[in-house]
Amino acid sequence: MSQLTVSLNEDGLHSITAPDSFETSEPFDVLLNNHSEAVYVHLNLDETLSAVADIRANNHYVEPESKRPVSVAVDPRSTAVTGRLKIATGYGAEVAYTTVTVQPPTDDPKRVTVDESLAKPQREPPTEPTTAEQLAAVAGGSATRLLGGFGLLAVVLAVAIATTLESGVVVAGAVVVLLGVIIAVGLAVRA
Repeated sequence: MSQLTVSLNEDGLHSITAPDSFETSEPFDVLLNNHSEAVYVHLNLDETLSAVADIRANNHYVEPESKRPVSVAVDPRSTAVTGRLKIATGYGAEVAYTTVTVQPPTDDPKRVTVDESLAKPQREPPTEPTTAEQLAAVAGGSATRLLGGFGLLAVVLAVAIATTLESGVVVAGAVVVLLGVIIAVGLAVRA
């Protein structure tokens, strides 16, 4: 981050020493360097400069013999903008001006260029395959045929056990298995 240094109280109370001009292409700090007594400093951007730069607060208290940075946000433009920064102390008794030029930024490797291609829908993220799809991939065949084969095997086993044991409960279980297979095959065909 670039820095514009302003010396305060160096040549007497409320004196201001600031550069005549300053150039930047990025946000910068106005470093208020106080050489003596505590002082209030008022910073103001003219209308031209305030179109591309912003100081959150205009009035700043600077402790005796201390430094205080004041951040200036900059909105980069495609063309250069030149304006004036007003620096005042002693409630306007002393005033200094610095001409500030905000240049368009140079090519920055961290900068991202946005174009119309970002507005186009991107590919859907891949979804995890269903259990039937995983089984079909392992078997190398259709998920529906594989599911139907397992269902047929389950029904045959249920009927064989029901006839061997001659039990109503087992027959009812075989019917439930048959209904489950029909529903599963129907869902697999739908997907």
